[in-house]
Amino acid sequence: MKISEMLFNEAFEFVDNSIFLEDYIIGYGLTAALLSDGRCGVSYTLREDTLGKCEEFFKCTSSTGNPVSKIDVGMSVRKILKIGAFSPEPLTRSVAYAVLNSVFYYDESKYLKGDITKFLDVSFDDTVGIVGKIEPLIEYLKPIAWDVLVFDRNRNSEDVLPDWAIVDLLPKCTVVIITGATVVNGTIDWILKYVDTKRVVIVGPSTPLVKKMPVKLLAGVRVLDPKKLFKLIAHGAGTRKIIAERLVEKVVIKGGIF
Repeated sequence: MKISEMLFNEAFEFVDNSIFLEDYIIGYGLTAALLSDGRCGVSYTLREDTLGKCEEFFKCTSSTGNPVSKIDVGMSVRKILKIGAFSPEPLTRSVAYAVLNSVFYYDESKYLKGDITKFLDVSFDDTVGIVGKIEPLIEYLKPIAWDVLVFDRNRNSEDVLPDWAIVDLLPKCTVVIITGATVVNGTIDWILKYVDTKRVVIVGPSTPLVKKMPVKLLAGVRVLDPKKLFKLIAHGAGTRKIIAERLVEKVVIKGGIF
């Protein structure tokens, strides 16, 4: 079963037809969703996959010429997940995964609080593969690991390898750290095919906090102040800013692989 299918099925266990989308916002870096019961979640905005048009989320679907979106405020969460969890439309999918992540903020007792660096067991014997250019982790790991290999779809420096290098090099890594954005864009299943270690972590605000994920650790965020979070995302804030402003807190849970 694909991870998107597992998450879709799991979400339905924690939400019924009475829960609806209270509000959402699509920012340059992040997308956020607030549910009617107060749960709030964050997702990466898949902006690299958009066409750069002014109307990609709202599309004209009626004779009146008034553009409408497939997802809207007031829509039930279950309907949104059916529409967006497998959508090929980048912004529709971004909102759907913010909604999905909102659903999983239901049990605070399971969270271990703190940055993922507190829970990583990395030594100079390890080759660490990082999928997604997660700069704070890269800088933390370089002095303590034998090697750090960084892979990204959008290669922008000599220190970053193209994502197709994953096929040959990721199996050589003894620790693998994957950005949660890969869950949103659906590449996570392909990436995990080339992992040859149980020491796998998914990190970032897009990370779904679901114990059934086939990794060792999941490091995401818990939203503390949805109102201020929405405002800051509307002003162009990304992950570092919402953490620095203490609008979210970093949390970690154990996944399904030990």
